[in-house]
Amino acid sequence: MDIYSFIIQQDGQFGSFTVVPPAIGSTRGTASGTITISDDYKAGVTICRSTGGSGLLKKGDLIKFSNHDKVYMLTANIDLNQTDSTEDVIQIYPSLTTAITNTTTVSYNNVPILVFLTTDQQGYTANADDTFNYEISVREDI
Repeated sequence: MDIYSFIIQQDGQFGSFTVVPPAIGSTRGTASGTITISDDYKAGVTICRSTGGSGLLKKGDLIKFSNHDKVYMLTANIDLNQTDSTEDVIQIYPSLTTAITNTTTVSYNNVPILVFLTTDQQGYTANADDTFNYEISVREDI
């Protein structure tokens, strides 16, 4: 009933809320530390440079820039431990919806996605082990 009550509070398809998808909300790589964008970039670009952090971010990981709500997917692996350069190349899809600056940081673990309900329909099934599957349909709110 707690989840149902929360969904009712969203005012049907008119409210938005954040979710962190458990299976894909964090990097599958070994990245750690703070990653900061190293230059200013206008909306529309799909490649930017960053500094900081260590480890690896993997193609398909979700990231979010600190100055907007849109979530992006990496289109290439990023080795944050490169010794031949002080900057790392971040390739994303889709293109930036909002400009980012050289103070923008990158989230790659527990990435929250702002969503809204696409329908007022909800479903659930009861399982033999006394657990339930609860189903709603959402879309990213950008």
